[in-house]
Amino acid sequence: MTVQELFQSACYKFGVDPTNARFGDDFYSAVNDSQSDISNCRRWGFLRTTSTLTTAASTRTVALPTNFSKFYSGRGNIRNTTSGSSGDKIELMTFADWSNSQWEDGSSEGEPTYCYVQNSNLYLSPIPDAAYTFTIIYYKEPTSIANTSSTITIPSKYSELLKKNVWRRLQDAGYSSTQELTISDADIQRLLGRAAQDDIAEYGGFTMNLNSNSYDRRTV
Repeated sequence: MTVQELFQSACYKFGVDPTNARFGDDFYSAVNDSQSDISNCRRWGFLRTTSTLTTAASTRTVALPTNFSKFYSGRGNIRNTTSGSSGDKIELMTFADWSNSQWEDGSSEGEPTYCYVQNSNLYLSPIPDAAYTFTIIYYKEPTSIANTSSTITIPSKYSELLKKNVWRRLQDAGYSSTQELTISDADIQRLLGRAAQDDIAEYGGFTMNLNSNSYDRRTV
């Protein structure tokens, strides 16, 4: 399902001319809010992705990807994959743990072994003494949709779930459907449950058991 297909469907559903600027604005707000709500319901496999980060010598922070939402919860979600490296894990901790004096190392430099997230940056300890390459596993934010967009982050097979979220928001914004349209919380929860089961079936209960230099992937 493309953005344009969803927009056309909304115009039909609510009997609105596609050139109606107010409806267009409300529609795109409804789609983006719906994508965000669905994505925040659980750790979806379709949102899991990987990226690389490159540090700079004598700089404690490195910027996270612009679409970063949260780190994957399994072990080994941050690894040093610099050429010649053994693939050592970087331990992710909370800011509270980081603030504990046993972790904070002031200005010492070396190969990072600990980190925490603050805003859109990853803070490293020790401070990198060279340029290191990290591979990270994380969940991405849905791509913001505008009238020039063509794709939707939520997979097409969950289009009914997305549509019902969008239709309900448009109803809340004051639009009346051309035919009776009642969407309950139970309808949304039923579709969310079905989508979650499908997501688990496709991506599995993804876990990682790691030694110092290798991944062991399994599905549960």
